[in-house]
Amino acid sequence: MPKLRWVTLALRVTMEAAIVAALAMWGYQAGPGTAGKLVLALAAPAVGFGVWGAVDFRQAGRFAEALRLVQELAISGLAAAAWYTAGQHALGAALVIVSVAYYGLVYLGGGRLLKTAPVPRLGGRRASPAVRTSRPAIAGPGHKGGPR
Repeated sequence: MPKLRWVTLALRVTMEAAIVAALAMWGYQAGPGTAGKLVLALAAPAVGFGVWGAVDFRQAGRFAEALRLVQELAISGLAAAAWYTAGQHALGAALVIVSVAYYGLVYLGGGRLLKTAPVPRLGGRRASPAVRTSRPAIAGPGHKGGPR
C-alpha cells in the first residue's frame, strides 16, 4: 500500500474515533441522571453513524460525490462543535484539522469518498448484480473443477 494511502487511512481512523468520542461525550453530558447519561452516550454515536451509513448517495448521479462530502463535513463539523461546546477547544480544533487534511489528501491523491458505482435499478427495485467468473466453484477436496 503506498504511503499516501497509509496516511489517509490513519487520518480517517483518527477522525472517526474522534467523532465517536465527541458524540458519546455529548450524549453523556446531555443525559439526565446516570442511566440517561449512559444511554445517550451509547445512542448518540449509534444514531450519528446510522444516519451516516443509511444514506446512499450513489443514486444521485453526478452529484453523489459532492453530497457525500457535504454529509461527511457536516458530521465532522457537528462533532467538532460538540468538543468545542464541552470546553475541549483543542480537541474540536484538532478534529477540524484532521478532517480537512483527510479530505484534502483523498482528493489530491485522486481518490473518492464513494468507492463503488451506483446500483442499477429495475422497475424501482434494486437489481442483483450478476457475478461472473472464469473459474468454476470449488466443491471440496478431490473436485476436478469443470462441468459435472
